[in-house]
Amino acid sequence: MCKAVKVNVILLFLLFSSVHSFSQSPSGTTGSWLMFFNQTRLHEKWSIHTEAQYRSFELTPNTDQIMLRVGVNYHINDNYSTSIGYAYIPNFAFDKENLKGVQVSENRMWQQFLMKNILGRVNFEHRYRLEQRWLQTTSGDKYLNRIRYLLRVTVPLNKIVIEKHTLFLTFYDEVFIHFSNTPFDRNRLYGAIGYQFLPNLNIQLGYLAQTVNTTTKHYLQTAVFYNLDLRKKK
Repeated sequence: MCKAVKVNVILLFLLFSSVHSFSQSPSGTTGSWLMFFNQTRLHEKWSIHTEAQYRSFELTPNTDQIMLRVGVNYHINDNYSTSIGYAYIPNFAFDKENLKGVQVSENRMWQQFLMKNILGRVNFEHRYRLEQRWLQTTSGDKYLNRIRYLLRVTVPLNKIVIEKHTLFLTFYDEVFIHFSNTPFDRNRLYGAIGYQFLPNLNIQLGYLAQTVNTTTKHYLQTAVFYNLDLRKKK
């Protein structure tokens, strides 16, 4: 077995082990996330990122959080890119009967560096993100800085590469660190199955375990990725 394949097998084993360990963590009611992502390519070097997420405390709609994010991407080459952008995130209180309204409103600036590479048929993605967060709460305003690191692994199942009509598995783990005396913010562990309907469209159905402090909550996720390319054809 070649070295690259050994690395892939070890990494996938660790990811599956992590999913199992998180699934044993204490959790409350399972929630759900509905997500839409778009990247519109304007130029060889530039593209626009747009994103909308609806996060529910429960599987049925019970609004937890709404996220609206936009950004500008600079593509260094096919494997490296940098981004800068803004996000607005209203957070709601849990209530089975009545929506209590926004409890925490967040304005956020973010910057990131994205690196991709392929080993065999396994796609790796490393994302490093900085965030400056302005929170307005019922008890006062707060400013926080945070750094995030995400490692994503995607494996096509019925084809060698991800193209039209490809069924694939994708996994990621992301850790959030505050610049404070208590640096750990949260960890997200995700696994999903996806299908590439068109070269620019795929849908993923997945499971997320999010650990905040020592409490883990579980979410079912549906994500739609739809990209546009507005570059002039040569």
